[in-house]
Amino acid sequence: MYIKTVPTALAFAVVSLILTGCGGSKSLPNVTSQPLDNDLDNGNGATPTPTPTPTPTPTPTSYTYDKSKFDVVDIAKGNNKIAIGVADTGVQKNTYLQDSVEKVLKYINDYQAGTFRVEDLTTAGISVQDTSPSLHGTLVAQIIAGKIPDQSNFMEKAMTEGLAKDISQIYGIQSADRELGYATTAGHLQAMNDLNKKYAVKLFNASFATMFASGDYKQRLLDYTAELVKGDALVVFATGNDGFANPSVESLLPVGNEAVEKGVISVTGLDETGQKIFRNADGKGANACGDSARWCLAADFRFGPLYSNKLQGLVYFSGTSAAAPQVTTAAALVWSKYPWLNADQVRQVLLTNADYLDDGSGENKLYNSTTGWGRLDLEGSLKGIKLFSKEFGNTFDANVIGTSVFSNNIGGNAGLTKKGNGILVLSGANTYQGSTSVENGKLRVTGSITSPVSVTKAGVLSGNGIVGSVVNGGKVTTADGRLTVNGNYTQNASGVLNYDLHHYLTIKGNAALAGSLDVSAASRDILTKGEHTVLTANKVTGTFEQYKSVSPFLAVSGLEHHANKVTVDVDYANAVAAGTVSSGISVVSGKLLNDLMDKANTQALNGQVTDLTKYVGTIQSVQSREAAQAILNSNSGAVFVETPSVLLRNDSLVNAQIAQRSHQLLYAGQGGVWANASYLNNQNSANGWDDVESHVSVLSVGADTMVRDDLAVGAYISEYQDKSDFEQTKASADADVTNLGAYLKWQAADNLYVAGNMQFGWGDVEFKRVLTDAVASVDSRSKADLSKYGVYGEIGYDYFTEQLSVSPYLALSYNTVDLDGVKEVNVLGVAVSDVSIAETKAHVGVRLDYQLTPNVVLTGYGEYANAFSRDYDKVALSMNVDSTRNVLFTPPSFDKDYLLYGIGFNYQSGQNWNIFGDVNGNALDSGDYQLQLGLKYGF
Repeated sequence: MYIKTVPTALAFAVVSLILTGCGGSKSLPNVTSQPLDNDLDNGNGATPTPTPTPTPTPTPTSYTYDKSKFDVVDIAKGNNKIAIGVADTGVQKNTYLQDSVEKVLKYINDYQAGTFRVEDLTTAGISVQDTSPSLHGTLVAQIIAGKIPDQSNFMEKAMTEGLAKDISQIYGIQSADRELGYATTAGHLQAMNDLNKKYAVKLFNASFATMFASGDYKQRLLDYTAELVKGDALVVFATGNDGFANPSVESLLPVGNEAVEKGVISVTGLDETGQKIFRNADGKGANACGDSARWCLAADFRFGPLYSNKLQGLVYFSGTSAAAPQVTTAAALVWSKYPWLNADQVRQVLLTNADYLDDGSGENKLYNSTTGWGRLDLEGSLKGIKLFSKEFGNTFDANVIGTSVFSNNIGGNAGLTKKGNGILVLSGANTYQGSTSVENGKLRVTGSITSPVSVTKAGVLSGNGIVGSVVNGGKVTTADGRLTVNGNYTQNASGVLNYDLHHYLTIKGNAALAGSLDVSAASRDILTKGEHTVLTANKVTGTFEQYKSVSPFLAVSGLEHHANKVTVDVDYANAVAAGTVSSGISVVSGKLLNDLMDKANTQALNGQVTDLTKYVGTIQSVQSREAAQAILNSNSGAVFVETPSVLLRNDSLVNAQIAQRSHQLLYAGQGGVWANASYLNNQNSANGWDDVESHVSVLSVGADTMVRDDLAVGAYISEYQDKSDFEQTKASADADVTNLGAYLKWQAADNLYVAGNMQFGWGDVEFKRVLTDAVASVDSRSKADLSKYGVYGEIGYDYFTEQLSVSPYLALSYNTVDLDGVKEVNVLGVAVSDVSIAETKAHVGVRLDYQLTPNVVLTGYGEYANAFSRDYDKVALSMNVDSTRNVLFTPPSFDKDYLLYGIGFNYQSGQNWNIFGDVNGNALDSGDYQLQLGLKYGF
């Protein structure tokens, strides 16, 4: 059954056009789913002495090239969402399309008023979203994106789902002329332009056909279509269902207009054999491609079954209206997989992959007037274009984004221009006759091309396949496998050959050399020191004008040009200088890494494959100093050896607060119990090592008493938490320590005083950091026990006035921190021996106390301290990948001095309660500050 939008007579009378290409639907009855001898006696009773077995001479490990490792898998389809406009009788957002329909819009064209009104029907309900009695537009949309619901009956489960159901965003178009009340081609095209501009819809299905149009009206249709093409849109038109030799007016719009042709595909229908155009006994059926043959192909005239919620049953949809959305579906899937294609190129992919159907006019043709390029081949289309044909231009411009694979065997008489910053992989046996130009990004050949290749300055050619002759003015690299040039290789002054060790360039013709040679090791198999072949050719002329290693861990110590090959001598670079920081962290881990690389080289030459040789092969593959530094940071274990120094400095700052407590003891003249909370933000740094930011919180409780009028003693316990972040090595250390301490102050009669405190702490430190070999990264957590000890002694003098006391003082302190050794679990981790550090520090300062009121004392102080002596034990560092080698070194020396200043208060409430607090800063580092607040109950 063929559905016409209006009676033919009415259409002739109004605008000389008729919508006869809509196809139809046929109701079905119930459709179900189909559905050895070891005797040493020498005969005289004596046992001979066995002949010793000689030790075999070690055989160096040889690299085995596996071509398949460098192949690229062609993903069957993409997951990019594609907006599709269905220009029809509207689209119901029904059960089968609820996940795909984005919008349903009604367009009303009022010619007299000169207006084009849009009404959004998306949430209006399915009763008004499709005006066709047979739900024509809805069935078209279901061919593209219909989906069987999770809770479906046996009949629904027999429905044919749309192949683009997971990537479609359907924009349903319902269009009408205000006077005529039905859709016109002009109205549909205007609606398409609106969607193109407002919602960036670029793919349209047009399952309608007009068989007569002329004059100004036809020009309007052409203008609207040309505007769509400017918006990079592709319109799929149905040819119509009258059995004519020529298709609809819409399908013929590109005739004589190549610009419009780039955005149009016309679709005819095939019978059940899939080999002939559909015609019934009366000669009715699909209109042939006719004059649209160059942009026409064929799909099934009859499609289904589809579930119709209108009829509550299954239907088959017949007509070119059903054939067109099959092509639209294929276009959506191709565009989803290759989102960088323009509309014309999507069209080329579909057309060139079609299976040619001979209509008697000859087999050696691209297309014919009956079925155009032939039967739609979706599977082939999802492998990319099949012909670079001059029917579409002299070259195919591939503006690739990301990575795309063309896996067809591409033929044709045109060529390829690789543009865009992405990677295009050609994996088929390609025989296209035009030239190949790599202007931007990378062309990777894993199959073969016979075409000559030119590589311009911003282009890269690579792969494990075969190419024709090459002129290299950009970059040719063997990092993606051993590339073969089936012809001559010419490299000019701007050209670079990136030779990846083990992957030489094979040139079947002659090599004419100039420009540069870069040496890398991307294979991740260990490189042994010695001579390596860069390229082979029948004859080598010219030379590489300069050469270098791309890997920071490898060095090229020599380059030799021979008659038919080029070789390089490879050595290991000094790992100490491989990164971006040439001292501190890099010195320690670089020395260890140098030793390990030499051992790995020996193992490889002896034919051994170990964790160490695998690791060294991996790090040799890095190509930036930043990546090399990340490896050095990871190998240094810096956070383990730096943490004691950081804790030592932070601890001395916290102890300054205890000294403040003891100073107030005799001044207040009252013992008691107290609690104190403090917070410290501190910055530490060591040249060539980490910049460390610490956040320390301490909660203390204690008690003190007046032993006599001139002597007070006290004791306390505190919970000390230190969270430190290490900037360069991206690590953290969280210390949790319990401290026990005691303090005292003795005041002489002449205002001289002596004060001091001592403390002992124990706990643990949890370390978090990232381990890396620059290819893989893993999170590491480890713990180590910690103990610390400190003693502080101070002598000072109190100058009293009526309200003010000034107390200058001198002090010495001694602090130690001991951290147990750490061994990380992961193979990329390190082991560090015990770390011990001790320092002696001199302090000079002054305290001020001002009696603001009988109950309130304002305090202030300044102190300069310098660690004039620090003692470190040597630390042993090794890597888990091979713990037999280690390096001994002295931990880094962090900042040794500080200049504290601060203000505070001491409030005495009655006879018993005392509230105190202060805030302090470090004049040598504006980022340092301390806060404390305490409460004391006197007795």
